[in-house]
Amino acid sequence: MLDREYYKIKEEPFDILRRCRRHSKGTLAGFLAGICLLYFFMNWVPEILGIFIPQTNIDLLLHFDTSANREMLEKMPGTPLVMIIYALMLNGAFRMGECLYTLTYIRNKKADCRALFEGFAIYGKVFGLFIMQTLIIGFWALFFIIPGIVAAFNFSQSFYLLADDPSKGITQVLAESKIMMIGNRIAYLRVLLTFLPYYFAAYLPAMAFSYFVSADTFGNTAYTAALMALELPLFMAYGMIDLGRCTFYELLVCGGFENFRYAGQDAFREEL
Repeated sequence: MLDREYYKIKEEPFDILRRCRRHSKGTLAGFLAGICLLYFFMNWVPEILGIFIPQTNIDLLLHFDTSANREMLEKMPGTPLVMIIYALMLNGAFRMGECLYTLTYIRNKKADCRALFEGFAIYGKVFGLFIMQTLIIGFWALFFIIPGIVAAFNFSQSFYLLADDPSKGITQVLAESKIMMIGNRIAYLRVLLTFLPYYFAAYLPAMAFSYFVSADTFGNTAYTAALMALELPLFMAYGMIDLGRCTFYELLVCGGFENFRYAGQDAFREEL
């Protein structure tokens, strides 16, 4: 129902982080292994395709552009077209799989890798949601970065809502997500910032490698392969951030840790 009033998050971000750690004790490795599998398909597969099919979006523009802009275009960095098409066509299904997988883990305290690919069962809907969400956020991002961030926060719960009820329509979950986030945007930002150190720590190996080693040293293919291998800690960091985002959604829906009603509830409800 669009007129429903959702819970206003009062829980402290570090409390959410501590309870996520307690919940994942003894099972975190299995959960993160599933996240790494997901990001293998989301990141590594298109990067490998980009190595073998290197034509970029800039190459395509140069093919049709005969104006004086050619010199400027040639200096711009390009992205392989195959990576753009891959992300456009599949990231919606992968994002749904990520939400289903994390919800399953939070609720059942079990890492079920089958959930990672269940988004393909409703491919048309998740593709439409991904495109709609991207267009809306992209539009607001044109008015400088803050409106784009606000829009991203507004629709941050849409895939979770669809995962919970696939019968809902695209515009319905977008509208519900926006309503859920009224009064909760700052709380969501605080939760993300609390989990962000995982990302920065995981990014250090890749950053150090790219700073001290150049592509000329090993060649483009070997250099790209090394960077891809160094993305593994980042995938694990994404998994920790997923736990925080999913717990935030559960708080919105359940109305506090005390109302959690599933296998993993003790880890969240027990006083720390």
